[in-house]
Amino acid sequence: MEIRKYGEKKILIADTNKHIRSIDDVPREDENGNKIEPYYASVIFLADNFDESKLNELYVEEEIEKEE
Repeated sequence: MEIRKYGEKKILIADTNKHIRSIDDVPREDENGNKIEPYYASVIFLADNFDESKLNELYVEEEIEKEE
């Protein structure tokens, strides 16, 4: 993962062949037993007051699973 400036904003960019999710967004089931997959992104705009030291406490970078 890499943080870059985009104008006045900061963005979080996933490395090649990886994607990012919130550390709290994990696969789970709803009340009907339907599987809910996490939301993944390759670029995330960060809040203006984002503390870069908290990066690994808030986001997880994972390999993209290749379909065969």
